[in-house]
Amino acid sequence: MSSTPQIQAQKLATEAIGQLMEFDFRAIGGSNRVYVANTQENEGSGNANLDITWDGAERTFQHIDFSLSNLRSDLTGQVAEPTLKIAAHDLFAISDWASATTNFTMMDYRGLKVKRMRLFFNTPTLIDPQTYFVKSVDELSAEQMVFTLTASLGTENGNKPSARKLEI
Repeated sequence: MSSTPQIQAQKLATEAIGQLMEFDFRAIGGSNRVYVANTQENEGSGNANLDITWDGAERTFQHIDFSLSNLRSDLTGQVAEPTLKIAAHDLFAISDWASATTNFTMMDYRGLKVKRMRLFFNTPTLIDPQTYFVKSVDELSAEQMVFTLTASLGTENGNKPSARKLEI
């Protein structure tokens, strides 16, 4: 069954059914990346993982509850600084996260590279990821972690400390 371009365009404009996140600890001196998703491959089936091709390689995204708010775009030139809230108990149950963050304090997360990609309903291709850096950790408790993110200033300068707007 084929669909018209209008139907395909409408699918892209609808609400995302899932979000994928990559936390790249290499940006702050670590050696690994952690992949999480707020959706499951077959919800209710017991398979909490989602296998997705990300950056040309098959990655397994582990299901975890998180929300991203304050995503906006305007013509003033202000950089959006989204708030990311993550269920901490589930996050620290992921072995790669736990090993990457051993003895971390709230300040140690600053500069952590976070990539976000939306997974749209019934659309086989993914939209290019958005890249953010952790600007600050607003809460670090047994229940949740709350990050304020800031966008990178460009891929060519993204790895330079001066390219990140960080609070000290």
